[in-house]
Amino acid sequence: MRPVAFITGASSGIGLELALELAAKGYDLGLAARRKDLLDGVAREAQKLGGAAITLACDVGDQAQVKRAVTDALNRFGRIDLAILSAGISGPTDAANFNAAQFERLLGTNLLGVAYCLEELIPAMRKQNGGTIAAISSLAGDRGVSGSAGYCATKAALSTLFDGMRVELRRHGIKLVTIEPGYVLTPMTEKLGGMPFLMRADDAASLIVRRIEGGDRVIRFPLIPSIFMKLMRVLPVSVLDVLSAKRRPAQLDAAGSQYRER
Repeated sequence: MRPVAFITGASSGIGLELALELAAKGYDLGLAARRKDLLDGVAREAQKLGGAAITLACDVGDQAQVKRAVTDALNRFGRIDLAILSAGISGPTDAANFNAAQFERLLGTNLLGVAYCLEELIPAMRKQNGGTIAAISSLAGDRGVSGSAGYCATKAALSTLFDGMRVELRRHGIKLVTIEPGYVLTPMTEKLGGMPFLMRADDAASLIVRRIEGGDRVIRFPLIPSIFMKLMRVLPVSVLDVLSAKRRPAQLDAAGSQYRER
């Protein structure tokens, strides 16, 4: 029996590359994302690698759509062995003109979108006596960064949520994996400048799958940014504030929108 993976945010970036990586390793795929037209192309590429793939139009910020997507995947394949929750958006936080609705949008996708998936996946995996759920957080969750406070907050909350649930779910045969990348070249980051230690999305996907298979519970990469962000955790507030003061205020991108998808 072929293993089954369910991937959110599968239409582009890391999610797309994870889909192809897993298809090449013999997985059947349930591919979820908002952009069905792009998903169809990913499914065709995955099928060329020998597996079955279904597309599931889904905005993870909508709980009803998440429930339907997971249910459809289970109805098609009978089980989900690996779920990778990759859907995410980013956007600057303009502290001087803080807008709660913009922060709510970040929360809805980056944190509640994961929570809605967990509510559906955990009972299904308990019923089938096990499975793995991985979610893509970020090294940015290590400490609030001026200009990106909202995004950092959602990723910090996601990593903390998985830390607090991991041991309890392990007793039920469910493995939680927290994935905390640095800069990866995706549609979400391609307009950003000055990205140190930038990784290609396919290289990141290969690393993620390899380390999930190796049993890692927290996957942080690349090494040097990971160490740097760990040091940022212990910086005195006075030093952090000096560094933050050197950053430019948040600005809208050229399209007039603050948000980019992963």
